[in-house]
Amino acid sequence: MVELELTDEKKEEMVRFYEEELERTVQRLRHITGMLHSLNPESELLKMPELESFLGDGSGARLSRTAKKKRSRKRKPGPKGVWTNYILKRLRQVDRPITYEDLIKDAILHFKKSKEDMEKVRQAIMNSAFRLRKKQGKVLTYRKPGSKEKYIGLRKWFDEAGELLEEYKKKLLD
Repeated sequence: MVELELTDEKKEEMVRFYEEELERTVQRLRHITGMLHSLNPESELLKMPELESFLGDGSGARLSRTAKKKRSRKRKPGPKGVWTNYILKRLRQVDRPITYEDLIKDAILHFKKSKEDMEKVRQAIMNSAFRLRKKQGKVLTYRKPGSKEKYIGLRKWFDEAGELLEEYKKKLLD
């Protein structure tokens, strides 16, 4: 038999493929034997020892597989909460509410991202800001009357009614 030299990734892919094929084959065999049993319970083929040992008790239990599939691709290295932490840190640094656009531009400069990555950065910041606002309650948004721009700010900069404190409204005018 010829021995193949394969990378670990290729081996995992092949193992997954053949496990899936075996699973499908066993399911088909169970279906076929079930149909044969309902049509002709006395069939000699159903009493084959190989078939019985291969299919087990016929209860429909799946083949035992590894408890958890291995991840086919590696996780990206580095901390996972980068954008959430960046938003909070940036708001504390500037000490005033800032627009999403300014936050995105600052992030591109800070993380030295290219202009091609701007859409990805925008999506990541919007997702993180949403989580900070809706799930964690650490930030709130503010819109100036008559303006389309939306500002994001720390919760402590707002009163109980959700209005921006006068101190921070003045900072927006500067």
